[in-house]
Amino acid sequence: MKLVSYRLDGSVRIGAVVGDQVAHLNALLPTGEQIPGDMVEFLKGGEPIMAAAGRAVDRFAKDKPAAAATPLAGCDLLSPVPKPGKILMGGRNYLRHLDELRKEGTSRGEKIITPPMPHIFAKYHNSVTGHGKPIVYPKIVKQLDLEGELTAVIGKTAYWVDEKDALDYVAGYTIMNDVSARCLQAQGLLTISKGFETFCPIGPWMVTKDEIPDPQNLTVRTYLNDLEVCKAHTSEMLFTIRQFIASLSRVFPLEPGDVLATGSPPGPGMYHDPPILAKIGDMMRVEVEKIGTLSNPVIAAAR
Repeated sequence: MKLVSYRLDGSVRIGAVVGDQVAHLNALLPTGEQIPGDMVEFLKGGEPIMAAAGRAVDRFAKDKPAAAATPLAGCDLLSPVPKPGKILMGGRNYLRHLDELRKEGTSRGEKIITPPMPHIFAKYHNSVTGHGKPIVYPKIVKQLDLEGELTAVIGKTAYWVDEKDALDYVAGYTIMNDVSARCLQAQGLLTISKGFETFCPIGPWMVTKDEIPDPQNLTVRTYLNDLEVCKAHTSEMLFTIRQFIASLSRVFPLEPGDVLATGSPPGPGMYHDPPILAKIGDMMRVEVEKIGTLSNPVIAAAR
């Protein structure tokens, strides 16, 4: 299933994309089987709630009731998880991207090592936005860049899990654009450089894990307008999603609705010669095989 969070008639709902329509799941379920409208609560419900969503999708595919449908083209999509509990960002997770960082760091006397375990930093949910929503170019930023990343959504609490079982704790996969202010990142301000409003587009939906049995077998492409700036395969990751989950679960519990971005592939705009950086009016686009496309226009800040 392709599950979405979307806004309709002033309320947030969970739907499923079926063809060119978004099916409102609760409109397809009996009163006693209603599912939560919040994705975190939905995921906390576990397999019974996911199974109810599946029944609703089956009914929609069979009967196509108009009252339960919203055209996808006009749907107000939010991030699949509008307010993740934790936004965990993998860093330095592609060896070719490490080579890019080393090349840049040499001029500053910086030593870039290969991480001995998954390298993690955090974003905050104030920066989360959805597919199609604008990315605001802050006035204090001089170098705006993009990083397209495969992202896992945690489906049940994972604490001290074995690597071989780690994917059992995933609900599905989506796409994140780790928008970055390189001018601030170069000053060591990692959290600030990536923490502005709208700097964490996620979407357009979450594809349930049954449709992606091997997340390490996907192609990731990132575009600025129609120019492909970045392409990689998830088999190139230094640490797999299994390893991320197993490692992090020994630090703190991963909980339903947490999102885990797996790191930038090689080729973000800053590392081209000359750099390819975003301007007001540009379109950022990330494509991940078997998931879809996350697109966001860049607009000027109002203040």
